[in-house]
Amino acid sequence: MKAKLLLIFLILVSFLVIGCVDETEEVSEENTSLNGSVEETVNETPAEDSYTNETQEDEISDGEDEGVKVVESEEPRTYTIYMENFLTQPSNITINTGDTVVWFNRNDPTRVFTLVSNEGLWENKNIGKRLTFKYTFNETGTYTYKVLGFEERMKGTIIVK
Repeated sequence: MKAKLLLIFLILVSFLVIGCVDETEEVSEENTSLNGSVEETVNETPAEDSYTNETQEDEISDGEDEGVKVVESEEPRTYTIYMENFLTQPSNITINTGDTVVWFNRNDPTRVFTLVSNEGLWENKNIGKRLTFKYTFNETGTYTYKVLGFEERMKGTIIVK
C-alpha cells in the first residue's frame, strides 16, 4: 500500500514539475518572396506587393543622413489586382508597355469569377478562388475589363504608357 501511495505521489510531483517548466522558444522570421512566373491559371498566390521598385540607401556624407533614394528600373513590372469582397482593387492603374497585370481571386465566400476584356485582348477567363490570370500589355492604350455578373462593382481601367 505504501508503495502505491509513493508511486502516485511521484507521478503527481512529476506533473507539477512539468507544468512549471517554461517552454518558450525563440521564433525567427524570415522574409521570403515568390520568384516564379504565374501561368494563366495556377494554384499559387502572388506576392502581396508585386511591384519591383528597387531602393538604394545613399551613403552618409558630412555626417548628414540623406535618406532612401528610389532607383527607377527599366525592367517590366508585375501588378496585382485583387478580386475580393466583390470588388477589384485597385480598379484603375497606369503601367508601362511590357508590364504584366495579374488578377487574383481571393473572394470569400468561394466564387468563380469570369474576367472579360472589353477590347477583346483575351478570351473570357474563369478564375476560381485562390487562382490567378495574367496578361502582359505590349501596346500603349487604354483598356477596360469587367467581371460578368458584377459589372457595376468589379470593373476597371488599365492605362498603358
